[in-house]
Amino acid sequence: MRREMRILMPIIFLVFVFGTTFAIQKSHDIIVTIPEIAELELSTDSIDLGSFLVGSMLQERVVSTTPLRVTYRCNHRDGWALKVSATAFQNAVDPSVTIPVDYLYFGTEPDKTDQRMSETEVVVASGLEPVNTSTEIYYAMELPENAYAGEYSSTVTYTLVTL
Repeated sequence: MRREMRILMPIIFLVFVFGTTFAIQKSHDIIVTIPEIAELELSTDSIDLGSFLVGSMLQERVVSTTPLRVTYRCNHRDGWALKVSATAFQNAVDPSVTIPVDYLYFGTEPDKTDQRMSETEVVVASGLEPVNTSTEIYYAMELPENAYAGEYSSTVTYTLVTL
């Protein structure tokens, strides 16, 4: 019996050691395409800052009470930037009467509207990683000196650019 064990044990050992080396493996790839996404949405088409005259008090600055929600998404490999620009304010009755846009400010909190608006694009946010978020924007306007009475409007444009 010992002799049989001496012959059988090496054979069992060889089967365990070399048994796994005779396995066959095959693999395959799974391919998926994620499209480049660049989306931009504004919560409203119009923001009314109201009047500089509240009761009988002339205000030096008016601030929006409701923010504009800017929702954006981008997954461009080289990054992205959210930019904003605005046109000069035009009088509703006579569009040739204007107020420069640099009286308009914006920010992400109602008490921190200190970023001056411009007719050229100003960066609101930027990054290199994919983004899917919303930002609340508040506006403020300083009382222009020597401006004609009336209602004025400006067109504010947000642009999401891939870098």
